[in-house]
This record gives sequence, C-alpha cells and structure tokens, in this order.
Amino acid sequence: MKRIQPLLLLILVMILGQNAWAEYRAYELEIFDRTTKTSETLITSFSPADYILTHGGPDRIGIIIRASWICYGDTSRRKKACPVPKPINPRYKDGDRVQIMLQKHLTHEWVGVVENSFFRPELRSNVYGIRFTDRNNLYTRYYEANLRKAP
Repeated sequence: MKRIQPLLLLILVMILGQNAWAEYRAYELEIFDRTTKTSETLITSFSPADYILTHGGPDRIGIIIRASWICYGDTSRRKKACPVPKPINPRYKDGDRVQIMLQKHLTHEWVGVVENSFFRPELRSNVYGIRFTDRNNLYTRYYEANLRKAP
C-alpha cells in the first residue's frame, strides 16, 4: 500500500500539471443573407447548423461549407479558429479552370473554376473547392486526383 501511494501521487501530478488541448473542427463558410441579398466568407468553429440558429435562422441565412478541417487548441475567450491548412505542392491555383474526372458521376466532365484549396492530412490529399458558374453557381469540393486542367 505504501508503494502505491507515491505512484498515485505522481500520476495525479502528471495529469493535473498538463495543459488540456481540445480538438475541434473549423469551417470556412459562405453565408448568404436572404434579407439584404449579400454574402460573405468567414472562418469559424461554429458548426453550420449552430451558426444558422444563432444568426437569424434558416429563413434569414443560407450556408455553403467551403472547407472544414481539424484544429487543436482552445477557442474560448473569443480566440479565432486555426487557419485553413495550406495545400501541399498544389497542381491548381485559385482561378484555374478545371474539368472533373469522375466516371459515373453526375459532374463527370463538368468544367469549373478553383475557388480555394487546402490540405487534409487525414486523407493525405489536397482538396479543391470548385464553382460551376454555368450550373446555377453550384459549389462543391473534389480531391486533386479527380481533376485535370480544362481543355
């Protein structure tokens, strides 16, 4: 019993002496205000559903998730979410016209414009946000392997 007490004390000191860091998801959101007919892009740690509920509700605003990634740390006391992870050796840059190469997919061979890119370490891939202006301004994301330069 006497040997266990110092060990428990040591474990307790190690646990309490460490700073705790949380894991959270950050989002880049494109927000459309239906009342003022304006839009903006922002980075937040609010989930899209929570953002809608706390900023006027679904009748007031609409949201497109442009990107999401994992952050480590703390967002209390109005600290900002971590920045978007930069792409690693990107093949395409913002403004490039690309063609989707996904066999048997609705968007196969569609041509769009790269709006943003970021690296997803858990997927080991760059992800690109593509806007299809000729398809009612549709926005969606694709892995780098599913894109090629538009002809």
